[in-house]
Amino acid sequence: MQIQREDANGDLYQMSLYSAGVLWGSSPRQRAGRRRLTDAAKREINRQQRKWRLMQLLNANFRGGRDLFVCLTYREVPESEGRALKNFHARMRRAYARLGIEYRYILATETHDMDGEPVRLHHHVILSGAHGHRLAEVVRGAWTCGTADVRTLREGADMFKDTAQYLLKSDAHQPKGARRYETSRNLRPPAEPVRLRLPESECGEVPPGVTILEHEVKANEFGRYETMVGRIYDHTAFDAYWARQRRRAAPDPWERLARRHRRKRE
Repeated sequence: MQIQREDANGDLYQMSLYSAGVLWGSSPRQRAGRRRLTDAAKREINRQQRKWRLMQLLNANFRGGRDLFVCLTYREVPESEGRALKNFHARMRRAYARLGIEYRYILATETHDMDGEPVRLHHHVILSGAHGHRLAEVVRGAWTCGTADVRTLREGADMFKDTAQYLLKSDAHQPKGARRYETSRNLRPPAEPVRLRLPESECGEVPPGVTILEHEVKANEFGRYETMVGRIYDHTAFDAYWARQRRRAAPDPWERLARRHRRKRE
């Protein structure tokens, strides 16, 4: 048996698949090898999930060329970092409301130097934007504690992978278990993934309408581990595939009953 998980958010497609369970008739050596491979696959998937989760949030809520990437630095050490951010968000919400734009953000705080300079505390913020609005001055006016470097959010060809890694690079400076970033409450959550149990004979399938950007396969005599990251370029073709996968993963009661009858006849 293999466990497969697929995620689709915006144009981002992600898949992970790994062998699990014990093969019928396997020897003690094979069972031990199977457990080692399954444990290694789970560790690797968990290691990637933090980055993948942030990529999913970015792709579900933001667009390159429209939204903003902002760096907020302090003129001097603030008395209260929390109060400074609270005031900034309040000013931004009021300004965006006047412009008719929904204010959404992802914010990561860092305390290390920037480019070798002793900047200390600073914040990286992904902000919602809108075509046709000059928002740089709005952001600078809302941040009264120092400098606001405002740039257009760039997606590139990696589905915000570099952006997610950049925001998460503060991991080394955070206590274990501490939250690496904060978000506004109105962010759309990532779409519900599709989870399937597949036979050993199946491999990861490249869905129609998807161009694969990253593909990794590790396999030995005990099983396999596979991941894919891709861009959805044809949503019509992909949506038909996704609907089929959802039916396979969670069929309605009538479909489950029909499958049970078919198995009995077989």
